[in-house]
Amino acid sequence: MSRNDGRSRSLRRRPSRTVAASIVAVVITAIGALAAIAAIFALTRGGWPTAVTGPARAVAGSSWGSAAVIAAGAVIAVLGLIMLIAGIKPGRHKTAVLRAPGQTTVPDTEFVLSSRAIARLAASRADGIDGVESVSASADPKTVRVSVTTSSEQSAAIRQRVQQEVTSVLEAAGLQPVPRVRATVHVKGI
Repeated sequence: MSRNDGRSRSLRRRPSRTVAASIVAVVITAIGALAAIAAIFALTRGGWPTAVTGPARAVAGSSWGSAAVIAAGAVIAVLGLIMLIAGIKPGRHKTAVLRAPGQTTVPDTEFVLSSRAIARLAASRADGIDGVESVSASADPKTVRVSVTTSSEQSAAIRQRVQQEVTSVLEAAGLQPVPRVRATVHVKGI
C-alpha cells in the first residue's frame, strides 16, 4: 500500500478498540433485556418476580459502609478502569513501514506492509528451503513466527536456515526495523 498526497494521514494506523466497546454493549443489552423481562412479568402478573425482589431487598437492607457494598464498589471501579484504559489505549500497529535501502529521511510517499503480508512473505520463503514440507507463519511488525514441518532429522540445521533465509528476505523487502524471526521445526513421526 502507498499513499502520496499532501493532506493524507499516516497509513500506519492502529486498530480500533472494539473489544472494550463490545463487552460494554453486551452488558448493557443484557441488563436492558432482564429489566424488560422483569417489567413485562410485573405488568402481566401484578407483581415483581422473586428473582427481582430478593436481591432488591438485600441491597435495600445494606448500608453504604458495609463490607459487601464496599467490595462491590471496588470491583465495579476496577472493572470500569480496566475497560476505560482498554478503550483509550491504542492497539498495536498492524502494519510495518518499508524504507528504501540507505534512506534516512522520511519520504513524501509512505509505504507499509500488513502483518498478513509479512507472514505470507516469510512462509513463501521458508517453503522454498530444502527439507521443509509444510509451513505456517504469523507476524506482527516486531516478530515473525514460522513453524515448519519436516521429515529430516536435521531439525536444528533447518531451523537455523529458515531463520537466516526469512530474515534476509525481510531485510531485502526494506522493513525498518526488521522483525525478529522465530522458527520452530516439527519433525514428522516424532
